[in-house]
Amino acid sequence: MKIELRRINHNPRLSEETDAFTAEIWIDGERAFKARNQGQGGCDLYRQVGRWTEAEVNAWLKVNRPIRSFQGLSLEHDLEAEVGDLLAYELEYRRLKRLLRTNLITIERGQIFQYPLRKRPLDLVARAVTATNRQAVIVNGGGDDAIQQALAILLATN
Repeated sequence: MKIELRRINHNPRLSEETDAFTAEIWIDGERAFKARNQGQGGCDLYRQVGRWTEAEVNAWLKVNRPIRSFQGLSLEHDLEAEVGDLLAYELEYRRLKRLLRTNLITIERGQIFQYPLRKRPLDLVARAVTATNRQAVIVNGGGDDAIQQALAILLATN
């Protein structure tokens, strides 16, 4: 079962305790639910628009996703956790893409570093960084692998 979010509309100004968003949940290429959260600390709300029910999806996720530990508790994976993970990934991806326009982003010693360009050419800043750290991975222009590696580090630190 491939679960993905599409048509994500996130509003950080309305996000008080949780992320305020609306999105469509697609399962195996079919629209299954409309999801939303008002950002005031409540649970996500789902409206079924396809053949899948929330109970069916939760049962599948319970079997196919690992149990999580959070502050000494064991939590089973459900649709809300899956949507939360997908939303966090998408928001971090958007933030990284914005940063790439004005900063040189590198991966150094398992951490993400950003160097403001300040109207300097990207190549000049990249050469200066790699001169001091030859192992630095330049995310700008590094392709999908570099972006995925950077996202994995960013999501692990959140």
